[in-house]
Amino acid sequence: MNKTKTLWLVALGMLASTIAYAQSRAFHVAEDGGSRAMFTSDAPLETINGVTSHVSGDLQVDPTHLAQSRGTIEVQVGTIHTGIDLRDEHLRSESWLDAGRFPTARFELTNVTGATTLTPGQEARLTLQGHFTLHGRTHDVRATGRVTWVADASGAGTNQIRVRAHFGIRLTDYGISIPSIVELKVSNEIAVDVSLRATVR
Repeated sequence: MNKTKTLWLVALGMLASTIAYAQSRAFHVAEDGGSRAMFTSDAPLETINGVTSHVSGDLQVDPTHLAQSRGTIEVQVGTIHTGIDLRDEHLRSESWLDAGRFPTARFELTNVTGATTLTPGQEARLTLQGHFTLHGRTHDVRATGRVTWVADASGAGTNQIRVRAHFGIRLTDYGISIPSIVELKVSNEIAVDVSLRATVR
């Protein structure tokens, strides 16, 4: 086999591998501690931080056409910890998040803008739009996001997507009222931060 023919075969093989690898893929967020959801209530008299690693979901992502990405992420409300057990009980109670009736908070991704493609090892900045459901109510939200594709171009190694996203909500939009006795300790404006590790199925 001459040198020119060998080079052509190698080039064609690399092209075929790249095309196949760049197609839309299903990524899974496992509830294994690799992902976290956090919230911050920054009120005049107190700042409350809550966190949980009970996060799961599925994403459909084509690294060459990010605008077509879709997916759903869920958080187990009853597993949020704020550092004080009694406060956690109040948070899960019927008066607040009512984890018994509404056990999950859910984000459904509907649109992606900003970067159009992902390059392995490079961070992409995106705007993620979707429907956020909490306490039985759903509203549209817009999140700022940073996404990194951890991939081996051969398809034989690590293939993950790491996502960091931030957005804000208002408790009253979700039917959660703040009693006057704690209105200086609990903010109606809540900052939500999510860190995801999604692995290809």
